[in-house]
Amino acid sequence: MTSETASRSSRWLMLAATLAALLMVLPVAALVLESIQGWWRGEHSSQDSALLLTYAGNTLLLVLLTVVISLLLAVPLAWGFSHYELPGRRWLQWLPVLPLALPAYISAYIYTDLLDYAGPVQSLLRQLTGWNSPADYWFPHIRSLGGASLLLALSLYPYLYLLLRQAFDQRPANLIQAARLLGANRRRIFTSLELPLARPALATGAILIAMETLADYGTVKLFAVSTLTTAVYDSWLVYGSLASAAQIASLLLLMVLLLTGAERLQRQRQRFYDSRSAAPARRQPASRRVKILLPGLTLLVFLLGFLLPVLMLGSWSLSYSSDNLRPQLWPTIHTSFMLALAAALLTASMAIVLNARLRFTNSATARSQLALASLGYAIPGTVLAIGLLIPFTQLDYLLNDLLLWLGLGQVGLLLSGTVAALVVAYVIRFAALANGTLHAAWQGIPESLDQAARTLGDAPPAIFRRVHWPQLRPAVLTALLLVFIESVKELPASLLLRPFGLETLATYVFQFASDEHLQHAAMAALLICAVGLLPLLLLNRHHRLE
Repeated sequence: MTSETASRSSRWLMLAATLAALLMVLPVAALVLESIQGWWRGEHSSQDSALLLTYAGNTLLLVLLTVVISLLLAVPLAWGFSHYELPGRRWLQWLPVLPLALPAYISAYIYTDLLDYAGPVQSLLRQLTGWNSPADYWFPHIRSLGGASLLLALSLYPYLYLLLRQAFDQRPANLIQAARLLGANRRRIFTSLELPLARPALATGAILIAMETLADYGTVKLFAVSTLTTAVYDSWLVYGSLASAAQIASLLLLMVLLLTGAERLQRQRQRFYDSRSAAPARRQPASRRVKILLPGLTLLVFLLGFLLPVLMLGSWSLSYSSDNLRPQLWPTIHTSFMLALAAALLTASMAIVLNARLRFTNSATARSQLALASLGYAIPGTVLAIGLLIPFTQLDYLLNDLLLWLGLGQVGLLLSGTVAALVVAYVIRFAALANGTLHAAWQGIPESLDQAARTLGDAPPAIFRRVHWPQLRPAVLTALLLVFIESVKELPASLLLRPFGLETLATYVFQFASDEHLQHAAMAALLICAVGLLPLLLLNRHHRLE
């Protein structure tokens, strides 16, 4: 009976895991197929080829500038907190992480309001100097590709900071001492030893920032910077050409795949720089100059990337409280939270199935299914939305045609025009978060416990229920929380897939920002920021950056 139960559960696991993996592949396959068919039918992109080349160049330049600025911010902060002991270090080292909670498009609007010609900064400058017009002085133009890069970097550099902190903390003391005995100064040790050891973490963080920059829509749209992401959006909603949108999205997807391949290559090479067998170097007492420069840089980045925007949102929330508490806000919050909760439950369930199959079979097929199910995080939300619209629209047409053929009434749009498409997009986009969390937790459970349970006659369902589940519950809760938070913050997919008249928190805030009235949605923006702080609090609880 036990072997029969085990065989039946194995078949169900295989079927569920296969369906989950196919769901992840569906939008990419549909996107590529629609692009090929569009070229075959002669439906080329609605954008001029030279214009598309400009969009691609802007996209590459935006990615390059964002990564460079992120490096300039993250490397000195991570290196400084890893090397020096200074007063207040325990709290100061967390300040650079907080900008991760604030979406870049919210900061983009706030800095536009502050730095535009009619904003308070330039107005004060004219009052102090007596200048009367823009011709009298030069001031950096915030609504530009450089401005978008700077604000994206302020929002995304914490990814790189966290990875570099871990890498610098693990620098081997014996190699550092050997370098000093050979006469190397601090700069030579950093460039010749510490930075090469941290190169895998640096490359992984830079590639992650590049992928997030490629996926951004809100910031570049507010700043009127034409990129491939905005071209996808315009091709579908402005020109009404799904084939053109699919072709541009395929080009964007190709860039993402190249970045993903580079990241995997760096991860494979990381073992060549593994120094965990050696004791890590101890932190040194900070000099007077370091005690000034390191906290100063930390507070400056914290002020620009988090504190100033949050204070502005708080001020607007109080000044425009009646507008912020409009009746539309409450159903928007309810809708956004319910969609995010549904996506979190489905994603966590799928992650349990995929990881359970890998645990009980440990086959190449199970590993491939788990890998496929984790690719969605690398796909920009705009690309994912177009990839889902294509098959869901066709399925809706087929279903309605079938009902007409059977003599029944049409049911309209069940997939492409409802919240179902939005939930599926969230599940695909953030499945990697749940898969990675549960995979790490499952690896922490000794396989000897499984063998002991099998010796006692337990089948896989009983092993999961009695052995695995009690130890997996914290990881499942973490996965639910991470997917919920990211779903609440997701903007590009929500803009393209939401049904008519439905708003999520992200689209609600973005619509006001697009209309230059973010003051009337400041409370909603603060709520997004508060939700974004939850994973950082969780990180602080479980990983002390020590």
